[in-house]
Amino acid sequence: MIDKLRKRARNRLRTMTPQPAVEMPPVLDLAFYGKTNPDVTAAGVDPAGHFWTYGAVEGRSPNSFFSHGYVHSHLDQSSLSGPSEVSAYIRSGLFAKPRLIFVSHDASRTGAPAIILRLLEMFSRSGLFECFSILDEGGERLPEFKALSHTHVMTTSRRGKAWSDGYASRELQDAFGPDGLFHGNMPVCALVNSTESFHIGRALAEIGVPVVSLIHEIASYYPPEVFASIVSYSRKSVFPSQFVSRVAASHAALDLSTTTIRGQGLLEDDFGVVDRHKCRRLLHERLGVGDDAFIVLNVGTVDIRKGADMFIETARLFLEDETRDRPVYFVWFGMRDAAFGYVDDVLTRHDLSDRIRFLPSTAAIEQVFAGGDLFFLSARADPFPCVIHEAMACGLPVIAFRNGGGAPELVGDACGTVVEMGDLAAAAAAIGRYVDDPDLRERQGAAARDQIRSDWDYRSYCDDIYRIIRDTAGRAPKCGWPDMPALAPEDHLVVIEGCLRDLRLLDDLHREMPIDEARIVLIDGRFGQEADEVIAGLTARRWRYRVCQPEHDTTEARRTRLLALFKNPKPRRVTLVNTLGCLTDHDIGPLAFPIRAVETAGTLSAGAVYPMLPHLEQLRLSDAQAAAQLWSLNPLAEGRVSIWPNVHSKQAEGA
Repeated sequence: MIDKLRKRARNRLRTMTPQPAVEMPPVLDLAFYGKTNPDVTAAGVDPAGHFWTYGAVEGRSPNSFFSHGYVHSHLDQSSLSGPSEVSAYIRSGLFAKPRLIFVSHDASRTGAPAIILRLLEMFSRSGLFECFSILDEGGERLPEFKALSHTHVMTTSRRGKAWSDGYASRELQDAFGPDGLFHGNMPVCALVNSTESFHIGRALAEIGVPVVSLIHEIASYYPPEVFASIVSYSRKSVFPSQFVSRVAASHAALDLSTTTIRGQGLLEDDFGVVDRHKCRRLLHERLGVGDDAFIVLNVGTVDIRKGADMFIETARLFLEDETRDRPVYFVWFGMRDAAFGYVDDVLTRHDLSDRIRFLPSTAAIEQVFAGGDLFFLSARADPFPCVIHEAMACGLPVIAFRNGGGAPELVGDACGTVVEMGDLAAAAAAIGRYVDDPDLRERQGAAARDQIRSDWDYRSYCDDIYRIIRDTAGRAPKCGWPDMPALAPEDHLVVIEGCLRDLRLLDDLHREMPIDEARIVLIDGRFGQEADEVIAGLTARRWRYRVCQPEHDTTEARRTRLLALFKNPKPRRVTLVNTLGCLTDHDIGPLAFPIRAVETAGTLSAGAVYPMLPHLEQLRLSDAQAAAQLWSLNPLAEGRVSIWPNVHSKQAEGA
């Protein structure tokens, strides 16, 4: 059957009369389309005519950037209808908005990609721009880039054997040429993040795109000509700290008049606004330590630059002289550098594996920070680490080395202790003072938290970067520069699936709580078989709703979209209607806002629900047997678990 369809398609192409190129919106890259659709090329058919007549309807990608995830997340309801995401994108007119490019050297879970990804999120979610990303390499967070922008990953990485100077220009030139997708609507600016992306930034500048470079690295790790080139081709270069700017100026001949200093803000809105007692208990349980344990944290890659050896040696000095009754643990979360074997050797040789722990990176890092007591930044060279904002936002005083990066500029005297580089005895003594003086720890921790909340939110950082873009871009969009409003937190999110069962359940819930004041989220998007009917019902009731489109029809894809709804900004409260199964107890455990759940689908067992129960404000089940099992497992559950009456009004049954 498939062979017959393919043969029919080939015959149709052979009988098509080649058409002259038609005027079209700026979405099609003719070179890409011809290269990726050899059947069209072999038939001698004009690729532009084919795309607009057949290709868009069939869902053939118009360019190397096109991202289905971006269409899903950006167009919401529009992505539910139409023969393909490509058609939905064209109908939306998104391509007519001002265009911004975001460049990252990769999509890993490290600091620099997180900085540009958060900026991308804020510009993308504003709905005022069409966003594009160029990545030198992929990584774990590639799906997040694709959900927020059309995304192109370079075919030849700077680390690849086939790399040569100028390869970025050759790879990008088709997209910016007269037959490329940017012809007719050129990007107003490119935000090029990290010194590692300098070759892509240079290529964009040569093409004619105004470039703003965000430089997070210490110049002495690079040849002087790299920094000189970046500052030369950029309209503006942004350093995160005085330290990074000072080192760059001493290392290379720079025109500092085109540079400025602005450190990034706290990556997540309301980071640290969690139940600290709960987080402390969870961290202590994870480590297997007592309630009285004092935990000194560090977070980052375990290597020489981050000072993992100095972290261990400081801990060893402290523990060798320890006379306190209160046990102190030194805990580092982060990925290990395979070439750095120092850790295991020292811990084994000195029998310190219990008191000094190195654990893998964790997505629940907010819970870790909020459960700790002190943050010890042992880095030799860390320009302006994001972990400092996160530690301070969670109320942790910080110990850092002078001239090890920009952290001392943020910590100062009020929010921690700065010691001379490599003075491990001074660092150990400072740790002892915080262990012995809880008032000092609380006072400086509160000052750290207040400073981050008042001066270092990401919204103000984004506003400053947007101001730099407007001032340096050279040309404004045809419609002028739009104002970017702040995103207000939802007071109440109600999450459902796109089925009439859940719509009827909302009618019942509306008798108990004002659903008309909530934001209803369809978490399965176009995969909901009754989504169109549910949307019609919500519209008829005049209830506010949002369609969340997961990338795939899987529980994990729904989980990813749901967790994204819980941050930047965090909602005030959440009700999960037959969607509790999308999450785990590890997902909801650290959340500070109240969560209620109603389960009538009968798909969750008592065993699956039991670990989540301590983290739910209320759980209502239609399965009386499951409720009874939960009550028997935990007598305290009777105040939290109740049986849901499966009663619907006649009006709801007819919806």
